[in-house]
Amino acid sequence: MALNKRPLRQVTQQDIDDYVRDGAVCLRSVFDRDWIDLLEPIAREVIIDKKDVGLLPTIPGRYMARCIEEYRKFVFESPLAEVAGKVMQSKEIRFFFDEFFAKPPQSDDATLWHCDRMAFPVKGKMVPSLWIPLTPIVKANSLEVLAGTHHDDVPYWLFSPNARKMIKPDDRVPHPDIESRRGEEGLRFLTWDMEPGDMLVVNPWVLHYSAGNPTDDWRVAVSQRVFGDDIQWAPRPDCLNIAGVSFDEMLDDERPEGPLFPLLWSEDGRSDGDSAYPNGFATSWPKRDMGGVNEYDTFKTMKQKEDKGELSNKATAPVS
Repeated sequence: MALNKRPLRQVTQQDIDDYVRDGAVCLRSVFDRDWIDLLEPIAREVIIDKKDVGLLPTIPGRYMARCIEEYRKFVFESPLAEVAGKVMQSKEIRFFFDEFFAKPPQSDDATLWHCDRMAFPVKGKMVPSLWIPLTPIVKANSLEVLAGTHHDDVPYWLFSPNARKMIKPDDRVPHPDIESRRGEEGLRFLTWDMEPGDMLVVNPWVLHYSAGNPTDDWRVAVSQRVFGDDIQWAPRPDCLNIAGVSFDEMLDDERPEGPLFPLLWSEDGRSDGDSAYPNGFATSWPKRDMGGVNEYDTFKTMKQKEDKGELSNKATAPVS
């Protein structure tokens, strides 16, 4: 199989400029078709058939590189890290985690307008989503970006599992109502037609969204999360938990390093390889039914509660 280790096309100055200006850039033909042929059938088994391949049953859409050899290979041997480094102009790229995003055919499951900034226990902006479609994408089911919103510094309140157990702090801002602003002068909404093998690089501070899936096939994408040069630990109670590492080990202001955050690519040719990266998880569990890979209904319910002010009210929160 021709599994390319270097990008099929080079990152251009225009790509870099687009990312800096808009907060997202679509890169065409980063991966050859053999990578997609390797990954897509497994994604369908996990997402559609709910095949138990050792992933966390409550979060089967995350940490694929821990359990699935092909996804591990993709993280450590594909050009994704090199491309991310060159787009962000980072000298090093370390692995964070990976996850699936999927929508069934003829679905109205929508992703809320949000940015990822407050989800992660870090400070810095070089923790993008590398969003890679495994099925053809049309603008109607594409990830959508409100260009330029990564220049804003707004601590939006995200509905992470930890946040669902908390009363929303006063300094966290509710999710914005972006849908009502369509057509507003000066706003640019970006969507893309994409082929498997293309890749979006999405800034963690940019507002983004996706509507349902009006096609007759599943819409499946994988998102690789990576760290660049400016990332330092800054854990907060409302952040996502990360399998295998506690907040105690995330020392404020230190850069993520160690076996769970291996160096994938560096400007001077260094990398760690996968020998120390975990296979599986630190815990075990009895066999149980696999959950869904995304939580669209949960997020919709949380948004409704937020709009009613219930997340800030001691009488109605925690709300998990």
